[in-house]
Amino acid sequence: MLSVLPWILVAIVLIGAAIAVSVRRAPSDPAQWHVDPLTASITGKPNWYRLLPASAAVERDADRDAVAPMFSQSAAAVSSALDQVALDDTSVDVLAGSADEGHVTYVQRSTLFGFPDYNSVRFIDLPEGGSTLAFYARARYGQSDLDVNRKRVTKWIDATIQRLA
Repeated sequence: MLSVLPWILVAIVLIGAAIAVSVRRAPSDPAQWHVDPLTASITGKPNWYRLLPASAAVERDADRDAVAPMFSQSAAAVSSALDQVALDDTSVDVLAGSADEGHVTYVQRSTLFGFPDYNSVRFIDLPEGGSTLAFYARARYGQSDLDVNRKRVTKWIDATIQRLA
């Protein structure tokens, strides 16, 4: 029995490594993940977080986690600032769109296994001046995100506000 234990441990390590490699190499299809946060369907799992403007219509209150902030700056200024914040964070790349277009999806991968989280943002100029945004962050894998998406959105928004100040 003792001579089998090291082989079991080796098998577990190899299986874990294979899973990590397959997760890191899994392609991210922009057609699936680059969505409009204003209209995208929620995942149905507790692994997402969405900020929407107060004026955005939602079917249920549960489709919006929080009301998006309003900025005195234009959507172009806010998108540029948030783009810098996002790309300065660890393991973040643009999947599709751009800050200049006013709609961008970032993918951020976890450090250890490389699990991707998708962060779609739409920047909105307000008719009365200033701007707001819609932000939809969600995990690709797993049932729960352990509040990672809410923390990331809050961190990026706070850092954007600081950058704009």
